[in-house]
Amino acid sequence: MKKEKETQHSFINNTAYMFRILIGWDKSQIPINIAIAVFDVVFELNVVGFVTALTYCLENNMGIKSILLVTAGVAAVEFMSVLLNNSLECRFKVRQAETNRKLDILLAEKIMNMDFDLIEGSLGREKYQKAKNTLTYDGLYNFIDYYRFLFRGIIFIAVYGTVTIKLNPWLILVLTGLEALKLISMAVENHLINKTKDPLAKVDRKLNYINRTSRDFAIGKDIRIFKLRDYLMKMSEYFVGERKFWTSKMYFYYFCSDMIALVVSVGIETGIFAYLVYATLKGEVSKTELVLFACTITEFTHWLGFIGETFGEIIPLNMKIDNLREFMDIKNRYRQSGGKTIPEDTPYEIELRDVSFAYPGSDTEILSHINLKINKDENLALVGVNGAGKTTLVKLISGLYRPKNGKILLNGTDISEFNRDEYYGLISAVFQEPRFLPCTVLENVTMKPESESNKKRFYYCIEKAGLSEKINSLPEKENSFLVKSVNEGAVEFSGGELQRLLLARALYKDSPILILDEPTAALDPIAENEIYLRYSEISENKTSIYISHRLSSTRFCDRIVFLDNRRIVESGTHYELMRQNGKYAEMFNIQSEYYRKEEESDECKE
Repeated sequence: MKKEKETQHSFINNTAYMFRILIGWDKSQIPINIAIAVFDVVFELNVVGFVTALTYCLENNMGIKSILLVTAGVAAVEFMSVLLNNSLECRFKVRQAETNRKLDILLAEKIMNMDFDLIEGSLGREKYQKAKNTLTYDGLYNFIDYYRFLFRGIIFIAVYGTVTIKLNPWLILVLTGLEALKLISMAVENHLINKTKDPLAKVDRKLNYINRTSRDFAIGKDIRIFKLRDYLMKMSEYFVGERKFWTSKMYFYYFCSDMIALVVSVGIETGIFAYLVYATLKGEVSKTELVLFACTITEFTHWLGFIGETFGEIIPLNMKIDNLREFMDIKNRYRQSGGKTIPEDTPYEIELRDVSFAYPGSDTEILSHINLKINKDENLALVGVNGAGKTTLVKLISGLYRPKNGKILLNGTDISEFNRDEYYGLISAVFQEPRFLPCTVLENVTMKPESESNKKRFYYCIEKAGLSEKINSLPEKENSFLVKSVNEGAVEFSGGELQRLLLARALYKDSPILILDEPTAALDPIAENEIYLRYSEISENKTSIYISHRLSSTRFCDRIVFLDNRRIVESGTHYELMRQNGKYAEMFNIQSEYYRKEEESDECKE
């Protein structure tokens, strides 16, 4: 098996990529950071100059007046450099915070624009997790800081190096060589640490899921009733332990590298001071020169090490930026521009020809060799046992998934030939776990800002959905907010009312293809039947697909398709399938018996 490269882009290429993004957002960040670095240099050189000048005054008995003048001059320069530096730092921090939010938005926009199957599969999620870790854990938010530090360090090296050469040019080579040893140890450290990134990304993905679940208000009742707290805590502790294992390895590598750096640094400083004392005793340097060289050589060594450490931070950014780019560079497979014109002759006929599906990066087929034609203006039901592939099938029809093999045709044209977003416009879908936005009822139905919403159409839709009385009873009516976890005073709807809200949303969009993927699973059979009948009323001149685990709710459909073991095994009307006495009839009879016994039990209680 061919070994994968650790990075796909060069160091320079990745650095240029980030600078293009940052400069594109805010061109002022670069000059502001250069100015901050310059004032940092002025401040430190001012201090070194003050110590040297003070020593010179004392050595040459220049008097208190000279000392005061030097002190006043240094204080004035220090005050101005700090004042200007702090002013620029404040401006930069504001811009940096805005940039960091834009990086978050960059990821969010990418996720929302990706083909759905690319992000829903484990491979896409792991790439996203690594990209997210690059921002939150690996320091990419502070990318521009590293280069400001590097620029500042280079200026210091140039200044202090010039002074150090005057004492002994060989010192530059010796000090640089010793710092190179530290860089080599850091390079080995980074190589070892990089090996922990993939396992950490996998653990974080699992741990984040457990943490989100434990904080999810939607399942708060289940956690309490079924005493899931201890179970979730044990799972969390297990993944925390697994994360601790990998982070312990990572920090052990840090420790080893730091110890090597410490030994080298102590050796360098000891050697420098020993050499300076020797040179002073021999009369090769004056007291002023001793102070100057002690300061400059110590600072030269410090900044040489600092540049090495900064490079030690910047070099791993090559891999970290590559994690971000690997996710950002994921190519969508459906067309997002151009493509064939969507046919206008509604309702539509949909055909699946020998369609198979597996998630990207997986060889396990979820559906295998599906052949199905959904006629124009047909109400089709998809039924079957859990895991049979019903939801996967409607996601394929919706264009959310792309077939591994075979074709999906709309009025005879492969849907991959259409513009993806234009094709989405043909579909009104209600899936198993619908989410509501923390905005108004109006905006949750129209899925548009209030200024772009058609209120007349909104009221027509909620009337058809049977929600007029509920909406008009609210204090703010259609302007009432949803989602209590975000909005204080948000209104609450019952399960049936939420389903009617989704019905109103589907009505408002008024798309020619209607898909319902078990949206009423949490409702009782009577409430579910009422909702389905309302959908049936609005499905005239639409191609409609229904999924329900209650077979009795789909009897009104023109045709029922039964899926089992990744394939279509039966197809026909309810009465045709019952006469076949196959798997559909078996499941229908089992469910009927269950509901009959439940009704008898209720009658006995009465």
